[in-house]
Amino acid sequence: MKVAVFTGPTGGHFFPALAFCEALKVQNPNTQILFVTSLRAYDLVEKAKERVTADFQYLPDFPLPRANRADFLIRIGPFLIKLAQSFSKTKKILSQFMPDITVGFGSYISFPGLWISRQTNIPTLIHEQNWKMGKANHGLARRATRVALSFDPGKVSLPQKFQVTGLPLRTSLVESAQKKKRREPAVFPDNQFRILIVGGSQGAHSLNQLWRDALERFSHEEKSKLAVIHITGKMDFESVKTMYLSKQINALVFPFHEHMEEVYPEADLAVTRAGAGTLFELAAFGLPAVVVPYPHAEGHQEHNARYFKNAGAVHVIHQSDSPSLLKDTVLEITNSKNLKDQMSQSSNRLAVLDAGNRLAKLCEEMVTTQEACSL
Repeated sequence: MKVAVFTGPTGGHFFPALAFCEALKVQNPNTQILFVTSLRAYDLVEKAKERVTADFQYLPDFPLPRANRADFLIRIGPFLIKLAQSFSKTKKILSQFMPDITVGFGSYISFPGLWISRQTNIPTLIHEQNWKMGKANHGLARRATRVALSFDPGKVSLPQKFQVTGLPLRTSLVESAQKKKRREPAVFPDNQFRILIVGGSQGAHSLNQLWRDALERFSHEEKSKLAVIHITGKMDFESVKTMYLSKQINALVFPFHEHMEEVYPEADLAVTRAGAGTLFELAAFGLPAVVVPYPHAEGHQEHNARYFKNAGAVHVIHQSDSPSLLKDTVLEITNSKNLKDQMSQSSNRLAVLDAGNRLAKLCEEMVTTQEACSL
């Protein structure tokens, strides 16, 4: 089986695509994979090569400029040139690879591959990570062969081509979630409540600042009962590390952590953004969370957060809310074992640990039955 995979360069698109490729290789080791992303993901690709055997290709970065920007007319010209270059390169690599199926994980990078495959009668499978479908996937979904969803819409009636698979998680995360074991010897004393702070690939600085302002409102006694694992992003690493030292808070601070499967089991509560990948990783570990949706990016995180909140898995704080509200919400959970346990159970019920296998199986079934584009 020959599978072409197109995905965006940010972690929210890239990691589910990589997890899908891992599942493909487990189900059928002879699968040939063409993995296409943009140059922005170069560092991610270099690390991915250690886990998945594939032909990695890059397209130019060509995000659509926003129409409401003052420099829209200046940006639209270069965008159209890069878009044409991307279509030309995509057509060339697809004609050379000759895939049995093309799978897209959203973002503008997916658009040329899915569009050209549809035009040449190659079956297309779209995976949508967020509750609200992104622009690229929305534009392609109507004429795609099949569409896989991460979020279960519940009682909403979906077209037959739609199927809920969950969001693929990397093998290392799934294996760690199944064990749920903390490190030995212990990282922190048993009498401290462990909080994980992580901002994701977008908006880490604003979340860091909100948490720092919230900490100013904790009493000395309250801070002494906390232990923190804080993944800051590169920009804030030094200042956040210094802050914990000055406040004498027991903390492990990282600019980035490549092995989140080692981090999640150490936490009792997370304070995070509401990217789909993060939320489903939290669910895999049954980790309750206070989520602060990134207020941009078409509002995707707001919808994701609302879904998990309605299920009882998270509490939602907005970036415009006061640091005092964040502090009060964290203390409400830390001081109530019943609330923490209820949130943990609710979160775990949303987990789909075999999502990668489900998506890989759907992909293989489409190739086996030779599904054509539904034009």
